[in-house]
Amino acid sequence: MTGPGCHRKHTPIVSEKQRALFGAVASGKSTKAGGLSRAEAKRHLEESEGKNLPEYHRAARRGLKRMAGR
Repeated sequence: MTGPGCHRKHTPIVSEKQRALFGAVASGKSTKAGGLSRAEAKRHLEESEGKNLPEYHRAARRGLKRMAGR
């Protein structure tokens, strides 16, 4: 969602792990996502609502396999 409230390029939530991080930011918990505001996190969560997302993003799994030597 890009619009007047967004000040940077929009990247959609692509995994359940990201959805959990955005949920933590939206609820006000302290996370490593310092550049993400609570309002912005809520907008991203509303946008990803109802989508069936993989547990981890495919590219991340590929990177883990390379690290493991498979």
